[in-house]
Amino acid sequence: MPYICQKVLPISPWVEERTRRLPGTQQIKDGKCFLVDDAFASQMKYKEQLLSTKKDCVYKNFFQDDELLKSLLEHVIDDLKKDKNYQVKGDTITRPDNKEININMSDSLLTASMLVQEDMLVLVKEKGQHVLKAGVLCFPASWTLEEKMNRSLTSIHSPVAEYEPGLANRIEKMVTNLRPNIHLWRANFLLYDDFELFQPRRERDEKGNPHKTIAKFLRVERQTFSKLKNNGALIFTIHTFVIPFNKLSEMQRSTILPYITAL
Repeated sequence: MPYICQKVLPISPWVEERTRRLPGTQQIKDGKCFLVDDAFASQMKYKEQLLSTKKDCVYKNFFQDDELLKSLLEHVIDDLKKDKNYQVKGDTITRPDNKEININMSDSLLTASMLVQEDMLVLVKEKGQHVLKAGVLCFPASWTLEEKMNRSLTSIHSPVAEYEPGLANRIEKMVTNLRPNIHLWRANFLLYDDFELFQPRRERDEKGNPHKTIAKFLRVERQTFSKLKNNGALIFTIHTFVIPFNKLSEMQRSTILPYITAL
């Protein structure tokens, strides 16, 4: 497994009450759903490897046609046009690592995934609940696409003790009322015994730090929620940061210790 860690951690969700509490969602004020950090090239290379060698695990698409996912790709491209790290010229986009990606509308989900560091999930509303119908999940934090596909947000989070019925209802209402011009983000933090990004596990399996001790690595996910204009599909993205504990700032280490020991 390749060693891929960020040099610094720009997000510390445990520090402030507004990001620490559940669900801890905030509006993305600059409108940018996708980030570029110092691990971009390494994460993208690993993502390409996983899509090549483990596509059955990391890519799922239950849509009958590609029309909805074309809207997803357009959403991603519109966002990247605002990012000076990308060059958008006709049907070609040059990524921050200087790799050129041809816009392929015949597999819009795969193309969108090859443009950004984030994992990307697509949910649509069925019978009053948002249901997972497609996604690229190369860097899972102890879950699998296979087990979660065609399940609602509430069902997906059933193993999470904190995701009690009241919180589940608030989140479903939040994403139902979300408007296409408003983008939200939240973040979590997780303990892991190693730096591996690809950590698929079934619901019944132990997680990344089963002994709940101070692990060697901290994993932070910056998650975003967006609605597509044309069809109302919910786009959920995950930007993964992994950093050794000894690389955290003094402030980050001192403030996180009480929450680690409480896990």
